[in-house]
Amino acid sequence: MWVVWFFLSYLLLALAIPVGWSLVPLWRRMRQARSVNCPFATTPAVVRLDAWYAVKMHALGERELCVEDCSRWPGNAACGQMCLVEIGQ
Repeated sequence: MWVVWFFLSYLLLALAIPVGWSLVPLWRRMRQARSVNCPFATTPAVVRLDAWYAVKMHALGERELCVEDCSRWPGNAACGQMCLVEIGQ
């Protein structure tokens, strides 16, 4: 029985390594703060993206981002996150 568990764990590890190699650089890139022009307030703002959400969407084949933190929040938290259009370019 241990042979089956050994084989399954080896298979899982063999699948996890290439996935990690492709998703970890994306996660590191999405963690960085970015300076954007806020279309809501028409002033510069610094935003941080939700890196785990970006990795999850990338693994599902989507190119969707979500703002985790913004220098204009909490005053303008209901802005609609239109700055993502500028980041996505």
